[in-house]
Amino acid sequence: MKKNFAVFGGIVFFLAVMTANAENSVILEQKTPPLKITQYTAKYQPEARGTYISHPDQIEHTVKYQNVSGKVVVALQIGLASFDSFNNFMDKLSGWSVETIALNAEAKGTWAQSPYGAFKFQKYGTGVAFVNAVRFDDGSIWQADPDEILTGLQKFEKGLKKEDIEEKKK
Repeated sequence: MKKNFAVFGGIVFFLAVMTANAENSVILEQKTPPLKITQYTAKYQPEARGTYISHPDQIEHTVKYQNVSGKVVVALQIGLASFDSFNNFMDKLSGWSVETIALNAEAKGTWAQSPYGAFKFQKYGTGVAFVNAVRFDDGSIWQADPDEILTGLQKFEKGLKKEDIEEKKK
């Protein structure tokens, strides 16, 4: 009995420590996006070098979303912004997926982001997810209001500018 209690106590302590040190994951509120983000996690992953997996320090974003548009979705772009432990903007990533999502159906995507100094995200960084663009099977395209996105992201870094979050054209 004492052994079971000790194991249980250890598990509870481990979960409390893991929760206390977890990065923040925020779903940005938008007025009328065609996809509803139902779940989002952003977590720091240290550099990994191995036989089967290899990557630099990175932030892994996992997003679950539901089609609430009334149309069939054929492609989407999820905006993913990262802020360091002091709420300084690090980078923005566009998570792309070309997939068919039926009416009211759910799907999930995972994207890795490797901003300079990704280690600054660990434990206290904040990841923010929002719907950036959606293409429907009828050929029409919905795009997020950049001013709405900027206003939402400025809750984390007040000095953020539109140029900071715009897609870089190469």
